[in-house]
Amino acid sequence: MIFKCAIIIPAIDINDDVIKCVNECLSQNKVKVNIYLITNNKTKNIFKNSRVKCLNFGDVNMSVKRNKAVKICKENYIAFIDSDAYPTKNWLFNGIKILKKREDVSVVTGPDLPFKNESGWKHIISLAHKSFLLSGSKVFRKKMGSQTFCNQASSCNMIIDKKIYKKVNGMDKKIYIGEDKDFCDKVNKFSKILYSSNVKIYHKTRDFFPFIFQRFSYGTSIFDLIRNNKKIDFNNFQYFAPLLIMAFYIFLLLSLINNINKEISILVFYMINLLVFIESIKISLNPIKFLKIYTIIKLNILSFGLGSIMNFIHIKNIKKIYTFR
Repeated sequence: MIFKCAIIIPAIDINDDVIKCVNECLSQNKVKVNIYLITNNKTKNIFKNSRVKCLNFGDVNMSVKRNKAVKICKENYIAFIDSDAYPTKNWLFNGIKILKKREDVSVVTGPDLPFKNESGWKHIISLAHKSFLLSGSKVFRKKMGSQTFCNQASSCNMIIDKKIYKKVNGMDKKIYIGEDKDFCDKVNKFSKILYSSNVKIYHKTRDFFPFIFQRFSYGTSIFDLIRNNKKIDFNNFQYFAPLLIMAFYIFLLLSLINNINKEISILVFYMINLLVFIESIKISLNPIKFLKIYTIIKLNILSFGLGSIMNFIHIKNIKKIYTFR
């Protein structure tokens, strides 16, 4: 059986990562694909393949790019993947097979694992993503786990029944960061999301400074998530944990200066760092790797929390910060 699917890839421009992504998408087994590559600027189609459509909607949010591409495509199934990622050969076939078999499932996702040849800080950061202190409730995406239902999927790896995408009116064009979480929250009201280790992609890990800027940008988005979701639950609360930790560090400094609740503050400080220690040592017993992973997890918390605090002053150019490479 040959399935048909539209693969939608939002990008800034065409580079080596995009070329790798498109070529691997064209090589999918048992699936006839049409690829919709949406860049910020008008781009010459260098792929010389009728199945690759190069589109341009201007410098707009990824939500807008995806929504407009979905309106254009004719396929009954759509797939989202990031421009700095690439799929395994049976990515689409395995995902669509689940959608056809399970009427209660409208979105399928799977692992997004690091590139195989990563080294240096990229390798360390990819290891640190295995901790819930960095990946939160989406930590399951960073390993090969059992098939299970989940509440959230990342837009770097989504295979979707187009009917549900239209039913929930796609992604919110006003949301720049966290648009996939908002989309999944809407899907959960009508259908289910299934994680399968057979729906696997590889996703490029950011290097040290781009990673820090990315986490800072994530921190600025947490209030938008609550505003759009209109509820507070554990899934939303996790995004506020770095902000609370940053607020605690400020309180700790004042506590030490004024000698108020000093013992309790120090105890909480040690408990936070003990948790980071345990998570780091679970990932690697190698002393050097352990120290680097510990550093990355701590910097993740601090940069995310700082981003949340800075959100109150309405930072401009957050898009430029987020896309820093």
